[in-house]
Amino acid sequence: MRLREARLTYQTKAGNPLEAVSPTTLTIRAGEFTALVGPSGCGKTSLLRMIGGLIPVSGGEVQVFGESPKEAQRHKRLGLVFQEPALLAWRSVEDNVRLGLQLNPKETHSSTDVHELIDIVGLTAFRRYRPAELSGGMQQRVALARALAIDPPLLLLDEPFAALDEITREQMRYEVQRLWGISHDPTDPPRSAIFVTHSVPEAVAVADRVLVMSPRPGRIIADIPITAPRPRRPEHEHSDRFVNDTAIVRAALRSPTTPAVPLDAA
Repeated sequence: MRLREARLTYQTKAGNPLEAVSPTTLTIRAGEFTALVGPSGCGKTSLLRMIGGLIPVSGGEVQVFGESPKEAQRHKRLGLVFQEPALLAWRSVEDNVRLGLQLNPKETHSSTDVHELIDIVGLTAFRRYRPAELSGGMQQRVALARALAIDPPLLLLDEPFAALDEITREQMRYEVQRLWGISHDPTDPPRSAIFVTHSVPEAVAVADRVLVMSPRPGRIIADIPITAPRPRRPEHEHSDRFVNDTAIVRAALRSPTTPAVPLDAA
């Protein structure tokens, strides 16, 4: 996945241009879990939505597996998970997960895959339940299963745990890493993920690299590798390595004028 000088400018109600995302050049490698952090309003979600084809770029280019985001959507290459689970209240867990396949049909998938996904996210006993009967964490698991149902090679997550309590949020950040590594077809290339969060510990816990954005207009000012081995577990957050990585990210956030390191290094 590559951005080349991709930028985003909005028009205000007064008709004036408002630059949300400065020209950005960036490469996300196959199998890489990337976290985006930055102050509120810096353009993290806007950048993610540009990649997902949900908003058009104002200039430059976004390529997802060699094609435009809209083409990547049509070819079922993108899975999206938002802050709110956005489940259909009248559909069961099973039917909400199946919705992803109904809207994005793939011949290689069947109803047994839906049951497998529900089992993977630990909700087999609740597959007939409606969203209102589930906890917030369980609802977000359903949203993850729905996104994974089409087995997308790129998973885009926009603060998916923001509405959860801290205990559930800690559990879910390790759950999402586990699910990120699961594919229906083991011959597929490893799945990539881009994860937007306001939480520095959350970013360091999940990511292979953390991209730090400046205040608006958003630009990437630091690209910080996270080299902790996988699989990671909650006790990793008590390690010296985790504390050090977290301190590096926090320092970058406090220094918005820090020059960005090269983002295109292979």
